[in-house]
Amino acid sequence: MNVKTEQRTTRQAGDKQSSREKILDVATDLFVEHGYTGTPLSAIAAQLDFTKAALYYHFKSKADILSGILSPLLDTIDELLEQAPERFPDAQQRWEFLYNYSQVLLSHSRAVEVLAINSSNTWLPDEIKERIEYHRHRTIELAMLPDMSDEDQVKAIVIMDMLHREIVFTDDRMVVPGMKPERRREIVYDFIREALESTAAGR
Repeated sequence: MNVKTEQRTTRQAGDKQSSREKILDVATDLFVEHGYTGTPLSAIAAQLDFTKAALYYHFKSKADILSGILSPLLDTIDELLEQAPERFPDAQQRWEFLYNYSQVLLSHSRAVEVLAINSSNTWLPDEIKERIEYHRHRTIELAMLPDMSDEDQVKAIVIMDMLHREIVFTDDRMVVPGMKPERRREIVYDFIREALESTAAGR
């Protein structure tokens, strides 16, 4: 391959990646505004001034676009879960895991916005739904200590619900006027940490 051919190939690959990113950005905006089911492929194409054929060149379906938006988040959660033991032995390690998990959600805020379209996951394609359900069950499991009482298991479930409510499903939560989100998050983190220590002390 000569230099000119290599440069042209590199530029074409870059243009394709740029187009994919534009599609994902526009689709994210439309999904958040109109919902996943309320956004046809034609609306995404029109927003980009693409033909549907050009859209299909990059993504084979709307579900494929959704997967492109969510996969970086879901893949990172998979990696976090793969590194975790079967159960954490103490409150400190549980807290560190939950904190790291929350940071993953915060660092993929656009994907989280799409997931927050509806607290029910019935609108999601089955493959994505199954991954999210596995993440939900596994993170709740890791929020628990071995041989916890039924009462403390309920508390662990509530802790995870609270974490998701604070970071994912933020539209419905009550707010304190004038409080910055960062300060609110500090308070929530302190509450979760204290709750984890409380469940550990009660064993």
